[in-house]
Amino acid sequence: MKSWQYLAIWLCAAVSRSSTQNCDTKNSSSLHYDSLELFVETSARVYHMEVDQFKNDGSILIGTNKNLQTTNGKITTDLTYFRAVGFTQVNKTNVVIVDRNHHCLKMLNREYSSLEVFAGQCGLAGGYIDGDASVGRLRYPWAVIIDARDPSQLLVTDSHNDALRSVNLKTGFLSTITEYGFSAPVGLTWGDNQLMVVSNHHYVSQVSWTVNNTASSTLIAGSLTHGDTLGESSKAKFTFPFEIEKVRDGKYLVTDAFNKKLKMLDMNEKKIGPVCFKGEQCCTVGSQFPSHVFSVLKVKEKVYVGLDKDIYRIIEPPVMKRLSFSLEYDINCALLADDRSKIMLSRVMKLKLQKIKMLLNPYFALSSTLRPSYNCTNKVLRLFWPTNDVYPADTIQPSTLMNDQLKKKLLQTKAIKAMGVTLSFKSIKAASSLVSSTRFFPARKNTSGEVLLPVFTPPCADERKRYDAVRKICY
Repeated sequence: MKSWQYLAIWLCAAVSRSSTQNCDTKNSSSLHYDSLELFVETSARVYHMEVDQFKNDGSILIGTNKNLQTTNGKITTDLTYFRAVGFTQVNKTNVVIVDRNHHCLKMLNREYSSLEVFAGQCGLAGGYIDGDASVGRLRYPWAVIIDARDPSQLLVTDSHNDALRSVNLKTGFLSTITEYGFSAPVGLTWGDNQLMVVSNHHYVSQVSWTVNNTASSTLIAGSLTHGDTLGESSKAKFTFPFEIEKVRDGKYLVTDAFNKKLKMLDMNEKKIGPVCFKGEQCCTVGSQFPSHVFSVLKVKEKVYVGLDKDIYRIIEPPVMKRLSFSLEYDINCALLADDRSKIMLSRVMKLKLQKIKMLLNPYFALSSTLRPSYNCTNKVLRLFWPTNDVYPADTIQPSTLMNDQLKKKLLQTKAIKAMGVTLSFKSIKAASSLVSSTRFFPARKNTSGEVLLPVFTPPCADERKRYDAVRKICY
């Protein structure tokens, strides 16, 4: 074989090893969804969506660059005939709509189909003036939301004034919250007691208020330069993001419009991660949509994504619970702090594994891929042995999964005694000398006298991994 052929083989192997490593150590800040499906076609770009409170039948209210629509399935109905890039439903009947091109807000009464100017000077040139409904001016406003701190106020992103404005719902009085830290602000949402604002110039900010009600804005993800990178929030890049939506505690979806992606902002990890929905084994770069991504709405386990002339829907994979069996012991957790005690405990758990396998056979099989685990809090040591069995999230009582024969087997005196553990600890005696002490700990019993109890744990020992319910594997 020629030298260049050896080199080619070596390079291929290196690439393969690198790819495998990336997949095995994939970014924990990622979200997986089931396959993409078309929800409805629209006549224009979809800039904002909310569940329709007026119809209350699961319909989605849609703001586009042509009108405000309501849709259920394949049917859409026009409610207005102007560019409605943003809106918010202040109650079941009334909707405040952003008329961007005319620099104002309008109020739509759904019951009487009446529409009137609410704030700003419709039809006049855009401006930057605080004041009542007859004076205040906006300049290309974009989004509007109810102020979670004061429901009598609305918050508006005044994009061409680079400001966050406030509007009184009763009087239409327009004022400025802050004009610092924004560059073309567009989408906004409340989450984790903070206001999150997306700036169309490639970043996300967080607004907070002091005790004297002074607002300040802090850049938390992206920068003033566009791109398509993941990782640390301060180093990640977007290309014209538009909206943000909270999907889990500390986790948000951001529409990265011109990269045709959703990206996940993890506030806990301070990272930007990929969002995948095409069945990727390794979610490292994120899945692309057919066209630009402008809006996002989460409704229960479904996520609606607004594109150029379509709304797509992705669905979260079913949440599964893994059945594990657990033992508890009354132990001072401080005794398990040193490495020697941890090694000893690990060995004990391995020895117990065979005994528990025999007890559960033939009713349950312990997992051959997931390791036993433990935790110790409030002077209680808990040991867990995962099985191969997983169940839907709505399965509440794991005890109902055991039949009478297994319960009777686990209540035998011999089986209960076999669940005790002997552990060796280091303790400090006089003259600061370390000595070892060995103690036997019986397993705790519940009120029924049982010691080995069924419990539910996350389906994958590594929570960064996703559980495939079809193949029954974690990857």
